[in-house]
Amino acid sequence: MKKLEFRNGTVSVGDVFASSWGYEQTNVGFYQVISTHGKKTVCIRPIDSEVIYINANSYLIPIFDAFIGNDIYKRQVKDHASEPCIQVDCCENAYKYDKDTKKKMRFTTYG
Repeated sequence: MKKLEFRNGTVSVGDVFASSWGYEQTNVGFYQVISTHGKKTVCIRPIDSEVIYINANSYLIPIFDAFIGNDIYKRQVKDHASEPCIQVDCCENAYKYDKDTKKKMRFTTYG
């Protein structure tokens, strides 16, 4: 298993990246690294998440290895200020998720 090295961290197979984006609602996505290529490229797949409700707020945490669908995205990892980053598409950036802290990602729905 090859580990990619960046100035602000490393990326390996099994690592998860989390995104939080939206305008009138906050969408959250989780992506797991399934392979590494060269010095900066990874293949990622979307993974499922678990909803947690705390004091009328909604949060998500990723479920590792619970892949959703068959989509595989080949993306370059970028050095971000404090952690590696992947641009999933034009309006969604995902940042390395710290599985040790089990950070809850807040989301909202419209309507």
